[in-house]
Amino acid sequence: MYIAKIKLATVSLAVVFALTGCGESTSSNQGDGFNDSVTEDTQPNSGASFDEAKLVSSLVDNVITPAFELFQTQAQLQQQTISNYCQFEQQSIQSSSEQAATALVSAQSAWLETMASWQQVEMMQVGPLISNNGELRSRIYSWPAISRCGIDQDVVYHQDKVINQDQTRPYDIAARTATRRGMFALQHVLFNQQYDHHCSVTNDALANWNNRTVHDRKIARCEFAVTAATDVVNSSSELLDKWLGDTGFAMQLKTAGQSGSQFDSAHAALNHISDALFYLTEVVKDKKIAEPIGIFPNSCGTSACPEDVESVDSKSSLANIKANIIAFEALLLGQLEGSDELIGFDDYLNDEQATATLERMLEGIAQSKAAITAIETDLGTALIDNEEQVREVHSKVKNITDELKNDFINELALELPKTSAGDND
Repeated sequence: MYIAKIKLATVSLAVVFALTGCGESTSSNQGDGFNDSVTEDTQPNSGASFDEAKLVSSLVDNVITPAFELFQTQAQLQQQTISNYCQFEQQSIQSSSEQAATALVSAQSAWLETMASWQQVEMMQVGPLISNNGELRSRIYSWPAISRCGIDQDVVYHQDKVINQDQTRPYDIAARTATRRGMFALQHVLFNQQYDHHCSVTNDALANWNNRTVHDRKIARCEFAVTAATDVVNSSSELLDKWLGDTGFAMQLKTAGQSGSQFDSAHAALNHISDALFYLTEVVKDKKIAEPIGIFPNSCGTSACPEDVESVDSKSSLANIKANIIAFEALLLGQLEGSDELIGFDDYLNDEQATATLERMLEGIAQSKAAITAIETDLGTALIDNEEQVREVHSKVKNITDELKNDFINELALELPKTSAGDND
């Protein structure tokens, strides 16, 4: 068995400030069928002796549940830190005080820590995170569907307590669309230093926004941030409620094949978990790396496009990708810290005499991490100054996903998610 000490912890990142001018956009390349194969029952090879039920339980208890719990803890700390920052901002006179500026850095750091934990959850999109076309997941983090204009509008609506000056429409963030809330909205109001609104057409509520002082706009943003951070905490609690407990989705997976479970067999439950691994192919490799490079069409056509990286404002795109890979490795090995008692997909591969496949995947993971570490700037800057380094990251991640789509799936008699069939880059 391969033993690796993988700590599901937040990824440290220095906060880099930059004036970012980004236009209004709403886009998404993540299809409706992503990871949507909850009940499909595929059978393992005849005579297989590996205990798939034990593997499912281990992944649920030792990897996925701790990741969900860590995200909730970080979300709660984020809410407290943002609330503290906003108090200092509100107490400032005319311009932000030194205390407010320091508190903003703390709020940004809290966001980065929360995002790092969320990026590990992103690799574990099962059950409640993919039901209803991923509605709960999108409420927490809508990317790649974004709307900077929508967020700017909601900052004003939140302060006015009504939507677009309509007294019959009280503002309630819980009733707003996903692109106006969650972690992306928080990134926008905490990091983006373009204080003019990002709308191409101005409505009544935003009419005077650009004429207000920067300090007034900072206060409006921070007040919205407090509400948005509380909303993220509520969503994280909803995720845990739907995951844990006697009727939670975790138990559906662990009791697969038994009466009351929606899964006909442990193999079907394992296939549901393995589907989540393909986030590395469909989102990390393709959307987060290949598209900004220009391998796939982007906002700049087919050339490198820094404005298309995942986290433009916080400059944490590389940290996000690294967190995704860390979570992938944790699922592969079935453990957060090495222990002979824990089992993972690695043990199943070894049992199926597919050790060579496992070794190639582990080598790809190590090389991907090294390629990311070799980049000393943020991803957007690297696309301008050293595109080859970014292409190296793409190449190393592709090595992993090629193994995932072929030998890994075939050796364990699992099935590809619907959205992976045409992936040929």
